[in-house]
Amino acid sequence: MKQLYFILTLFVLSVISFSCRDDESLIPNSEVYVKTYTHEYTELMVSNHAITYTYSQIYPSNYKLGYGGIAIFRDLDGKLGCCDLACPYDRSRTNPMVVSMPFAVCPMCKSKFDLSYGIGNRVEGPAMSGLRMYRNIRDNGDYIVVAE
Repeated sequence: MKQLYFILTLFVLSVISFSCRDDESLIPNSEVYVKTYTHEYTELMVSNHAITYTYSQIYPSNYKLGYGGIAIFRDLDGKLGCCDLACPYDRSRTNPMVVSMPFAVCPMCKSKFDLSYGIGNRVEGPAMSGLRMYRNIRDNGDYIVVAE
C-alpha cells in the first residue's frame, strides 16, 4: 500500500511540474552581444535609465540582439540589467516591448513588467512569467558590454 501511495505521489508531482512550465522558456535562447557607445554609456550612468536595441535599427554586424531586441538599464539600486524585449506571453520578434523606466510594457497584450530592481517581474497583464534576463554584463569604465 505504501508503494501505491509513493507511485501516486510521484505521478501527481510530475503532472504538477509539467503544468507549471515557465512561459519564459518559450522565448528561444538567443545570442546577445552589444557594446555601448560613449553617449549611451553616459546615459546609463544614471539610475532608472534604459537604452533599447531593436531589430528595426541598424547596428554593427557583430551585434546580437537576443530574440526580440534587448534593453540595457540601470535599476533603482544603480545596478546594470539587461532583458529581452520579447514578451513572454506574446513572444513577438516584431513588436518589442516599450521601456519607460521603471517598466517595460508589451504593445500587443499590455503585460507590464517591473525593472526597478533588475528582476523583470510581471506586474499586470496576461503574461504568467517575468522577462528573460541576461546576466553577463560588464562595465569597463568607458563602455558596457553585454555578451551571452
